[in-house]
Amino acid sequence: MSLVSVIMPCFNHGEFLQESILSVLGQEHGDLELIVVDDCSTDSSPEIAAECARADRRVRVITQTKNQGLSRARNAAMKIARGDLIAFCDSDDVWEPSKLKIQLALANCYAECDLVYSDALIIDGNGKSDGRRFSQEFPLPKLPSGLLFYELILRNFINIQTVLVRKVCLEEAGGFDERIELVQDWLMWVRLSRQHAFTYCEEPLARYRVHARSTNIVQKRQYAQNRFKVFRRILAGYDDLSEAARSEILYKMSADLLSLGRIKLGRRVLFEASCRAGCTTLAARHFCAGLLRLFRAANSRLAGQVARRSR
Repeated sequence: MSLVSVIMPCFNHGEFLQESILSVLGQEHGDLELIVVDDCSTDSSPEIAAECARADRRVRVITQTKNQGLSRARNAAMKIARGDLIAFCDSDDVWEPSKLKIQLALANCYAECDLVYSDALIIDGNGKSDGRRFSQEFPLPKLPSGLLFYELILRNFINIQTVLVRKVCLEEAGGFDERIELVQDWLMWVRLSRQHAFTYCEEPLARYRVHARSTNIVQKRQYAQNRFKVFRRILAGYDDLSEAARSEILYKMSADLLSLGRIKLGRRVLFEASCRAGCTTLAARHFCAGLLRLFRAANSRLAGQVARRSR
């Protein structure tokens, strides 16, 4: 059997942590270790993690002395992971019992595949699902398996809770970028997809919890800032991108700048995107026109705020 190291960062998720841990320990593929990284939680998380470790020797706990974020937590766990395969489960999410068994079978079936991912059901804070899937919120490319670099440089459609990947690939990629506070998993998939093939399983093998304290809800501004950072790293790191790809990335960067209120810089980025695209296609012209309308609306709102303050 293959030893799988499961990495679970945790920060103040005491109300969900035990359920998440038990969903990992209850896998039909039992040859695993679970590394829980408590990122200086101030709730009941440390006690719950310690109790689970006492009850099952497969659980190992790393305790951070200060909050350092997801990237550092995952990298710390990777350094002590004993398995040749790495999986991820955040401390508010849940796995289906057959997750690892199905993914290991896929990995063994496709020898050229280095990463397996799947769909996931979306659940609320009480664990209830209305039937929505992650793939409905983040649509897959037409071909969700294979070499996905040119799809992933534009957007993320891979839920980290569903990933099973060879440890050596993560090490070769240099681990998670600790300068990126959010969406660091997306940048990792971009790096991996440059050289490694991915395999997709359409069966939902995990349950992705969206609740009032989910980072994608409470940190929308930080998400836009970190998306911009990732796009910037992609442009700087891959010199062979086509002009069309660079143009589309720049369009997306300008939209993030708009959402952050960076109007002047957004205009410059939009102008560069338009120049690279040449505005020769109907789609490019429509996209550019749409963003310009948004910029004008944002300018109008800012002007109104200034006028009201000056009264």
